[in-house]
Amino acid sequence: MSINPSRKLSANLRECLANAGLASLMTVARLKGEPSERALTGIRAIRDHLLKVEKELDDLPSLQPEEMAKAITNCDPDPEWRERILRGMTLVAMFDGEPSASALNLLEQTAKAFQVEANPVNTYRNVMEGRMLATRFDLMRRSFVRDAVAATMKAGGLPMFAATLKALSGVRDETVLKRFESLKHYPDESFGKAYSEFLDRNNFNYPGDTGGIPIPVFRHDCCHVLGGYGTTAAEEGAVIGFQAGFEGLDPFDVLMFAMAEFELGIGVSPFIPGEFGKLDPERMFAGMEHGSCVNTDLIRDIDPWDYFEEPLETVRTKFNIVKRGGEPEYPAA
Repeated sequence: MSINPSRKLSANLRECLANAGLASLMTVARLKGEPSERALTGIRAIRDHLLKVEKELDDLPSLQPEEMAKAITNCDPDPEWRERILRGMTLVAMFDGEPSASALNLLEQTAKAFQVEANPVNTYRNVMEGRMLATRFDLMRRSFVRDAVAATMKAGGLPMFAATLKALSGVRDETVLKRFESLKHYPDESFGKAYSEFLDRNNFNYPGDTGGIPIPVFRHDCCHVLGGYGTTAAEEGAVIGFQAGFEGLDPFDVLMFAMAEFELGIGVSPFIPGEFGKLDPERMFAGMEHGSCVNTDLIRDIDPWDYFEEPLETVRTKFNIVKRGGEPEYPAA
């Protein structure tokens, strides 16, 4: 199933899907009684940044899975909408504290009623049952990391593969390091200089250096620079939301990487420890709205080196990266 976050909706379809979809999300949030503030924050963010409607959540009914399926299908029989709403329900369940058997049961019944694949439900089950290794492997396999590695290999071939292995082994690569350190001398206001300043500001080792990030990951860091995102846990969630908006992947898989890393404490990435409850749902879904305006997959379809000499604002304009609605935040020194 291909899910396109930038797909345009008519006013009538938007209103219909908002009624059915938000009621479905609220059904999950009410499973334990009064919805938690964290679940409500996530639902409000979906309402405001993805559905873009004005709707009082308290006025929405709770629905049985069959009622959800009927309401959504009456809006549009395209299964993409049922796929989207099942993913949204799963994310709300993740935001609502410890995974529960009641939430899993509702999600399983909903996938069956929706007649769609249950991949999001399987992810929820793995988290609930503590299958951390399976969860990590599954998310790494389906997240943006896969495309970043493939794009790096396409751009650099075997030398880049060897350099990536060196980085993962903690071995310094003088050739790669020298190339990246040359960005310090690029013109002011250039994309390349902005990337080097991003590394310096965060005290990150340059790719190629001992302890430096593997080369594929620098494409993610370039999204920080292009989108204007910082490096706190909340900002990491926001930039991953930004990527979910433009990548040609299932947005749920991209967002789940952030959920696992910064909300559930699973620690998918080998480079940073997992954290609990540090995501900002509002910021993450605002990032997804921001990314949906971008006209190119910045992870898969460009080589940042082709643009490093250009002014940062020129590169942003080329890829239709508009100014985000907030300022970047960085961890306290």
